[in-house]
Amino acid sequence: MREMLMDYLPGFHERAGRMGVPGIPMGHRGLDDLTGGFENGKVYVVGSRPCMGKEEFMLSMLLGIVLKSKLPALLFSTNHLKSDYIQQLLAMHCDIPTLHLHKGYLEECEWERLDKRLGTLLDAPLFVHDSLDLPLDTLLETAQNCIRENGIRIIFVDCLQMIDFAKEGGSPSERIAKVMYSLKQLATLNDVPVVVGSMLGREIEYREGFEGRRPQLTDLADSSYIEELADVVMMVYRPEYYHIYQTETGRDLHGLIEIIVRKNALKPLGSFFLDYHQETGIIESKSRFGSKPVRLKDLGEDNKAVKFLVDSFGLEEESPS
Repeated sequence: MREMLMDYLPGFHERAGRMGVPGIPMGHRGLDDLTGGFENGKVYVVGSRPCMGKEEFMLSMLLGIVLKSKLPALLFSTNHLKSDYIQQLLAMHCDIPTLHLHKGYLEECEWERLDKRLGTLLDAPLFVHDSLDLPLDTLLETAQNCIRENGIRIIFVDCLQMIDFAKEGGSPSERIAKVMYSLKQLATLNDVPVVVGSMLGREIEYREGFEGRRPQLTDLADSSYIEELADVVMMVYRPEYYHIYQTETGRDLHGLIEIIVRKNALKPLGSFFLDYHQETGIIESKSRFGSKPVRLKDLGEDNKAVKFLVDSFGLEEESPS
């Protein structure tokens, strides 16, 4: 155990000395606190039924990565054309209804916001590959090339079930397993996070009530393979779509989506609500955690945990900045 701790603790000591989450920030405080952000070598699955706001949720995280963290990201669009996603990103970034952009009719204030904010998108390190029925081998080859040539730090795939794995043998569930295993290998071998959207089964539509409509792991199509191979599984749920406007305790649910973390490898589970603006697709953090993380250097040299790490494992007293 001492040898294994000697391997682990220097990395922990470094993380404790800096601000932020261990992985790439997801852009929503509650989710970052729960998961630690997008960590290298892990696969993240985002599942939902249609019209829940899943794609907007994934795009909101993608925008934060390329604009705030300024990290190169690759998006595989298997369900929409590239132009559709660019339009949605513009709507979210410039706070303009998607329908206005689609029609080409903007109000004067919207033209001003477009003119003011468009420039910040021009140099965003985002790469989009759109292909309906994208072959799995093409996805893997394209990802490898982009990682090598463009320094991609994170990969998004909008829909797992739209990846073309017809060449793979076996049943549909076995083919899904091969795709998930390939994505897991892609993440592990290249030391990048892979985020993939997934459809959910129709059984949800036949259940009733706020709790009944909330998606479970078993609602994932071919769930046994997806949930086993994924490191983190998040569900997107919009009660308002099902005409559910308040919880059993009376909480107002208008304009909210719930992000439910159903699997979180070796970390706690949880859920929280986000504001969802349907016209623009903007998703904003609403929940806040009460506790605040403390950096190692803020504890002081007299703290027992600090003294133990320094004395037992020869770590430096000053944490790296």
